[in-house]
Amino acid sequence: MSQSSFDSSHFVVLSDVFGTDLLHALSWSLLHSLWQAGLVSVCLIMLISLTKKSQANLRFSMYALGMLTCLLLSLVTFFSYFRSSVLTLSFSPQGRVATYIPSTSGDALIDNLSTYINQHLSEIVLIWSIGFLLMGAKSAWALYCDRRLMQRDLFVLPAAWEIRLLELVGRMDLHKVVRFRLSNTINMPCVLGYFKPIVLLPASLLLGMSPQQIELIVLHELAHVKRHDVLFANLQCVVKALYFFNPFVFWISAKLDQERENACDDIAVGICRNPLLYAQTLQHFAEMHVHFLTTTIALNGRKNMLLPRIQRLFLTEKNTMKHVHRIISATLLLSLGITTAACAWMQIDSGNTVNLHGKNMPLKQLLQTAESACPGSTAQIKLHQPDMKVSVNFTNVACSDVAAIFGDMEERFGVKFNEVKFDAALTIFRQRCPTVFRDVTLKNPKAIYSSDMKDVTCLEILDAVAAFDAKF
Repeated sequence: MSQSSFDSSHFVVLSDVFGTDLLHALSWSLLHSLWQAGLVSVCLIMLISLTKKSQANLRFSMYALGMLTCLLLSLVTFFSYFRSSVLTLSFSPQGRVATYIPSTSGDALIDNLSTYINQHLSEIVLIWSIGFLLMGAKSAWALYCDRRLMQRDLFVLPAAWEIRLLELVGRMDLHKVVRFRLSNTINMPCVLGYFKPIVLLPASLLLGMSPQQIELIVLHELAHVKRHDVLFANLQCVVKALYFFNPFVFWISAKLDQERENACDDIAVGICRNPLLYAQTLQHFAEMHVHFLTTTIALNGRKNMLLPRIQRLFLTEKNTMKHVHRIISATLLLSLGITTAACAWMQIDSGNTVNLHGKNMPLKQLLQTAESACPGSTAQIKLHQPDMKVSVNFTNVACSDVAAIFGDMEERFGVKFNEVKFDAALTIFRQRCPTVFRDVTLKNPKAIYSSDMKDVTCLEILDAVAAFDAKF
């Protein structure tokens, strides 16, 4: 608990709505997600290098697991920060709440960076909220467009084609009822809906493609249904909205899209057993206008995926699992060790800490709470005002600091300053209240400060300092 920072007045407003702990944990989990997703991406690159390009389903699963890992790491980080290091002190229910966030790194550069970030928590959360809402609105609009596609200008296929396509559903071994419709508003086949999937085919398709090619197209779309890709695509949109600022997550997402299409190609080719005809079908669609919505699963995926997909169908790979892969495996173990160390670094050591929370609680009762959490830490404390009521919220305070904090809470004195620099006044406060004011960082140290307080405690002075610093 060696460095702290006061936040702005906007932060005070947001903390009233979301809570200081929540803002602190959310901001830092978002920032940490950048290096965490970067590390996951490096691990994925090395793991994917151990697989063959023909193993699309395996690759898809690995990228999906990577995206899930990014989400889980953020959750671990969030709850780690949520449990730690935010101190909110108030002397009375009517007084202004003084908030500061300690840092324990011991490195001046990191402490200064942490202080700066802690002073702008509200801005970080506000910017993230705006981006998340915009991405959510984009996804909601895509869903709305999908719904409209399912309800307008749809035509039932000829009976002969309906029977033929239902046979393909049986060959795909699907246990869902799949509907097929023609549409005049799309240029690309696509799958809409998860619980009641519908395969939309362009009306021009029956005229411009051979029956065999149409079957291949439908097989690809049915593969999306079999793999539950519509559901995964929607979940993928949610994760992308959460991490709209994170380029590594978007890279993983792009790889997911690519391997999703490759996996469906493999399923379709496995049933038709004619990769050349399938490649010709893909080439034909390369010349068509791409109609791709965020939550719509279509044959082409993205336009720039088509050439690699065609080449991949005829790729023969050599087994290169030699000493190079051994080096990669060793690197993976090293990366795993780094990840484990990073997670351990983020965890809070609660063995020698105490959480003290109370509103209008007598000091003697608060002292009993501290003793139960840190046996022996209060043996030398003699309260002069045991019935004095205080409102405190201490999170993860070191047991070694308990005695000093109670001493600062009880000490009463008077202070008077007449137009002095704020940092000069802070120096005096640190001398009188070393535990409470230890390394407190001011946003405006050169501001002119005047004060006349009599018979006040360290907590009351901290409250007044926070109120003055929040004005700027």
